[in-house]
Amino acid sequence: MGANEAADLRKLAADIRVLLDEPIEIAADRNAKPGEQWQGPTATHVRGELATRKTRLGTMATDLEKEAGSRKDKTSPNQPN
Repeated sequence: MGANEAADLRKLAADIRVLLDEPIEIAADRNAKPGEQWQGPTATHVRGELATRKTRLGTMATDLEKEAGSRKDKTSPNQPN
């Protein structure tokens, strides 16, 4: 973390929130034709696991945002305020 810890934490939280967007979109397979979609118990399991992980990452991102709110952006300790 740099001099602007709160800003760094907010950026990290935003990055975490979108981490699984692309894998979830790929697993959804919305662009495939009906007969070519990824189906079956494995597909259902993977989609469920991705959704669970997305929820957990969202919780972590919220915690980081709360931590960012408790910190103030500050200058280096060697520089006057």
